Amino acid sequence: MLRPLRGQMARGSTSAEPRAKLSRRELRWALEAIVVQHLTVARIAEVVAVAWSTANDAVLAEGKRVLINDPARFDGVKVIGIDEHVWRYARKGDKYVTVIIELTAMCDGTGPSRLLDMIGGRSKQAFKTRLADRDPAFRDAVEAVVDGFTGFKTIIEELPDAVAGMARSTSSASLATH
Repeated sequence: MLRPLRGQMARGSTSAEPRAKLSRRELRWALEAIVVQHLTVARIAEVVAVAWSTANDAVLAEGKRVLINDPARFDGVKVIGIDEHVWRYARKGDKYVTVIIELTAMCDGTGPSRLLDMIGGRSKQAFKTRLADRDPAFRDAVEAVVDGFTGFKTIIEELPDAVAGMARSTSSASLATH
């Protein structure tokens, strides 16, 4: 596993973005540690010696830059899974995110699932808007597996040939296009 490198950065150094609190190496290590090793943001912050909010902001920004802002991440996607996830354990504010996972390789038996997108909250409108951002060819071809949260039944309205059903082995509603 790549290790972070702490220390002073020379003025004019290209090892970090201007005004960045973490170097490029630390950001790469942090993303890998969270995704592959399942480290928490608290542990990342401790290792790179910054506040939790500093580590969280940097990792979210880098994750969006490297993963979420890549339009090619939807290429070849045939099956997606949608579920809500408790992102933060706070008393105030929305603690949920809607997680969209690609299940194509898992369903084909050729590899693991992968994160496609995360949407703040778990509202019907948030997912509907994100799905509307995809081109019609994607919406017409994709199959979806969703949890039983009522808001996710929006998929039926947005995917023209979707059919709702309950999977026997789970409590998730299964939606498939014909």
